[in-house]
Amino acid sequence: MEKTIERRPSTISALRNPNFRLYFTGQMISNSGTWMQNVAQSYLVFQLTKSELWLGIVACAAGLPVVLMSPIGGVIIERVPRQTILKVTQFTQLILAFILAALTFSNLVQVWHIVVLALLLGVTNALDVPARQAIVVELVGREDMHSGIALNSIMNSLGRILGPAAAGIALVQFGSAWCFLLNGLSFVPVLGTMFLIKVPYAIQYAGTSSPMRQLREVVEFARRDPLIPALLLLAGVAGLLVLPILRLLPAVADVILHSPEEAYAALSVGEGTGALIAGIIISGLSQRFGHGKLLAVAVAVNATANALLGVTTYIPLAVLITSFFGGSMIMVFVSLNTVIQTVVPDNFRGRVLSLYSLAMIGTTPFGSLALGAIAERIGVANMLILNGILIAALGGAILLRWRDLLRYRTKAEVVSIPEEAVPAVGD
Repeated sequence: MEKTIERRPSTISALRNPNFRLYFTGQMISNSGTWMQNVAQSYLVFQLTKSELWLGIVACAAGLPVVLMSPIGGVIIERVPRQTILKVTQFTQLILAFILAALTFSNLVQVWHIVVLALLLGVTNALDVPARQAIVVELVGREDMHSGIALNSIMNSLGRILGPAAAGIALVQFGSAWCFLLNGLSFVPVLGTMFLIKVPYAIQYAGTSSPMRQLREVVEFARRDPLIPALLLLAGVAGLLVLPILRLLPAVADVILHSPEEAYAALSVGEGTGALIAGIIISGLSQRFGHGKLLAVAVAVNATANALLGVTTYIPLAVLITSFFGGSMIMVFVSLNTVIQTVVPDNFRGRVLSLYSLAMIGTTPFGSLALGAIAERIGVANMLILNGILIAALGGAILLRWRDLLRYRTKAEVVSIPEEAVPAVGD
């Protein structure tokens, strides 16, 4: 006779897998370099132009290719091994970082150079982002999927702490060009791990239909699913209104806090710290309350943090508020990603994740452009207050429309064991 007992998933259980450990280490180094470049690039753009709108234009250039390429990108990552795709995209990003470093070291860099390089980076991200999301499950399997997604979030959060912290030092001591050079060098370890890791749970593509038919299939699948429309809409709200704020932090530091370098680095580290803490505790919170309820709370906290950041002129308080912004943002991302990866079957995984990337990253350029233009029109502070109101209104409307998502809980892993293996009371 058998009994079933529930084993609570651990946040770090995926680290038992040697392939995932290699992947995790390489990606953390590379991600730290990427965030170092993001900080330095936004700083450089604002110093060159003193324009919130140009910050939005650069972010728009980085995200626009995702809008155009993500649908077909989903088909590509289901036909080509994810490991192969990542080798190509990561090497290309290395080259782009070195080009930006060379332009900046030579004092030839202009804002249009940054726009073009951001556009090319966006082309690689149209494949890189969904491939990185899909390969996590392929490395650890469904048994440790929740842990892999949570650790992926923690890795990104660590990058948002280490990268901006290093960028703050490098910007003050050496200048932005060194940040770009170090980012290029950070791709060397991740490329090494891409050649070393094995992918034991690789999803084998078995379809023979045309790419256009595959696109129609995934759109129809997503439309009919009871949860995916809400998840994609929330991802769209996050991409449109939440992610662009990271690009506008230089303007917050300069215009509201009157400290363009030190405050910007502090805000970036505060955001990353909040994201890291959220990544660590989200597994326990999701087990207790469910990802649906966490989404509702995280949306409310993020909206409030936006509004408060717009009325705060004291740097330590602004850093604390930004940490709540980062933590709530990560809870939204991890919850959305976890629920999507749980409900989507393997034969649709790549294509649905591309729709998810399209909804989140594809809307970011338009959000960055719009929020940058609004900030120039009514001021950064008023833009943040308005943005908080919009996040609360749109996020709340989606969650109220799809109430099943509020009640959704992913199934805990259940392990069947022989009854005699269960110790009796008093053993």
